[in-house]
Amino acid sequence: MKLTIPILREIVKRALKEAAAQGVRQKGYRKSYDKMIAKARTGGNKNTPPFTKKAAGTGKSGLGPF
Repeated sequence: MKLTIPILREIVKRALKEAAAQGVRQKGYRKSYDKMIAKARTGGNKNTPPFTKKAAGTGKSGLGPF
């Protein structure tokens, strides 16, 4: 099968559409994780100690310079 410009365009369009759908899903997961960390930061929840030091947010490892 020979790749022509229209076929190549269709392949790229499908790949971009799939990547965009995965990005939306990742954004939802990130928001959920942010809410979970925010709840843990507040303390006073059952089985959750109150944190004196702020927990790291998403995108941060929390292992910065001491």
